[in-house]
Amino acid sequence: MTTPPPEAGYAGPTFCWIHAPRTPTGTALVIVPPFGYEAVCAHRSLRHLAEDAAAKGMLAIRFDLDGTGDSANDDLQPARADAWLASITAACDLARARGAERLVLVGVRLGAALACLAAEPRDDVAGVVAIAPTVSGKGYVRELKMLQGALGLAPAPHGVIAGEVIDEAIGFPITPETRLAIAAIDLAKPARRPAPAVLVLDRDDLPASDRWIAALGGLGVAVEHARLPGYVEMVLDPHHTKVPTALFDATLDFAARRSAAPETPTPTPVLVPTRAWSTTLLHGGVREELVRIDDALVAIVSRPATTAPPRRAVILLNSGAIHRIGPNRLYVDLARRLAARGELVVRADLSGMGDSRPRPGAPENVVYSDHAVADVGVLVAWARRQGATTVAVGGVCAGAYHAIKAAVAGQPIDAIVPINPLTFFWKPGMPLDFAAFRVTSEAARYADVARSSAAWKKLLRGDVNVRRVAEILLRRARDVAEHRGRDVLRRLRVPLPDDLGTELLQLARAGIAVRFIFADEDPGRAMLREQGGSAVARLVASGQLAIDVIEGPDHTFTPRWSHPLLLAAIERALTP
Repeated sequence: MTTPPPEAGYAGPTFCWIHAPRTPTGTALVIVPPFGYEAVCAHRSLRHLAEDAAAKGMLAIRFDLDGTGDSANDDLQPARADAWLASITAACDLARARGAERLVLVGVRLGAALACLAAEPRDDVAGVVAIAPTVSGKGYVRELKMLQGALGLAPAPHGVIAGEVIDEAIGFPITPETRLAIAAIDLAKPARRPAPAVLVLDRDDLPASDRWIAALGGLGVAVEHARLPGYVEMVLDPHHTKVPTALFDATLDFAARRSAAPETPTPTPVLVPTRAWSTTLLHGGVREELVRIDDALVAIVSRPATTAPPRRAVILLNSGAIHRIGPNRLYVDLARRLAARGELVVRADLSGMGDSRPRPGAPENVVYSDHAVADVGVLVAWARRQGATTVAVGGVCAGAYHAIKAAVAGQPIDAIVPINPLTFFWKPGMPLDFAAFRVTSEAARYADVARSSAAWKKLLRGDVNVRRVAEILLRRARDVAEHRGRDVLRRLRVPLPDDLGTELLQLARAGIAVRFIFADEDPGRAMLREQGGSAVARLVASGQLAIDVIEGPDHTFTPRWSHPLLLAAIERALTP
């Protein structure tokens, strides 16, 4: 039996999804996400967990912690740990207000530690499930610091002010106050038991949480423990994630058994004022709400709090398989900035991505979907119905690609802002090892290291895969020759299939402004110049195409110092 569509809204500043069962069992699953990039990667899996819980008769609440995801505020504000715990409390109270008699909190990584802390003062929590739990906050902070260092990200270029000294964790800032608050967490020294029963689901590739399990037992907690696979696959890059079936089966089995557990507490009635739940969020003069664009598409729409018609609509498309918050939550910041100056901003999940359903017969989580161009058309039509007379579409990586293709296909778009596209002509089954962007970037890297004596010594020692280098350079030479040949044919007005220069000229004739933004070392920049040929230079000279280059960041603008530069570049691109 299918469940009703989930309801979305805000419990105070906290964005929540409510997955209601058709036949409630009285148990609610409150799902506490991990922190930062892990939360971005786990988003799809946690949606599946909520859907599966509702299908089994449990109310499921999933939400974004205060200052993260679609919730209000940001990571730089004070008292983050207290705000996160307040978000969990709000989600628990929401579940009770929606009829749940008992709660089971499910936390992932740092979310597991927060779930335990939030559960301690409550008497309506029947159980806690801790997936790959963060037992030691100090160890977690050290791990984040080591991971950030291993990324090898470029420092801020000369002349760029990096801002105050704040730790970063894969694009997400951690203030000194937040770092100290996390470091103070030690589940192995609990003040009181978090619940009568706790299920600890450790990773199968790391040691078990023995100290914490022993401490829970000493408090009289009925502890269940298993080491199961699936966590690593759940937090791979979003386009590679896999739903951890074994972990979730164990979670749902544990939660289902709480209704019959002998120590299930008698719940205390909770009265939650109506004003605690709203379908809209007012934040800094901006109004936000989740909108169902059609039967498949959902989006968070940001607009000025006033009732004045929008100056323009800006549609932001998924970056790869990241849901609508964008890489490093950049889309949220951008949307609120643009909305504050009068824009209507649509942070959309294309069909099969994020929280949007796949189109009939289509799989989910496909980055270069056959339905993307039509989806963009639906979004543009919706924006125009809201009163927008001009519409701009943009996005990072795959979002850039879909913006270009939608404009080329004739969707009624006035401007596009492609940011770091990695391909201009995607073909199903395109081999990633020798995809055009990899060939371009690898060839450039080989050219750099060829000037290094250390590289030549490695070659002489036999430590270099000479065959792969040769294949890359041969493919690169063929690509360059093909692009030059296409440029000659284009000037002779010979029709060419899959030709970037032809598409850019077509957009210019249609009066569509094209404003590219690149990180300086991103391979898409070289691909634009080579595949577009002389058409790029002509259009730049005429002002019909612009290219803004930002020195130093990686493909998804992970370093925090690069975020203001990217946001400023996007605002420049959108300025008439």
